[in-house]
Amino acid sequence: MQKNIFLFGLVFIWGAFLMCCQKQQENTQKVTQTENKATQNLSITPKPKLNYAKYTDSTLYPNGGSELAVLMREMYDDMDSIKKLVLKGELPTDLKEKFAYLHNATPTDNDTKQENYPDMAKAFMDNLNRFYEEKDKKKRIQLYKVVVQTCISCHQTHCTGVVKKIKKLEIQD
Repeated sequence: MQKNIFLFGLVFIWGAFLMCCQKQQENTQKVTQTENKATQNLSITPKPKLNYAKYTDSTLYPNGGSELAVLMREMYDDMDSIKKLVLKGELPTDLKEKFAYLHNATPTDNDTKQENYPDMAKAFMDNLNRFYEEKDKKKRIQLYKVVVQTCISCHQTHCTGVVKKIKKLEIQD
């Protein structure tokens, strides 16, 4: 009789142990699925229509025009337009989706997207989001300055030749 109770107890404990392991595995799978969805949301950025004809003219752009190079050239022109609107106190067209493609755009060479590139791209997008969310015109000017400074910070390690040009986007006090 004691042997049966002992076996029953072992079976009960073993069953409880298996249920706990299964529950923990289900929770781990849910967390992993949530993390994967968050990562996918960053990586699924629709490709914007880029003006290759304008931004690959070899007389102006001797290095050619990868997706990233063309996107950055367009971003410069867009930021110049944004600067003018911000100074007038107007809220510019939302270009966050277009600019977000910098996460996925193919660079001219593989060395362009170095180890810190994803963090810099994320910082740029975070600052750009704050800029577009701001309602106060004066604060929006300050946030525009932060966005431009983010560009400069990134280009101090990536494609350093354009820093001088990017500085033309700055708003002077």
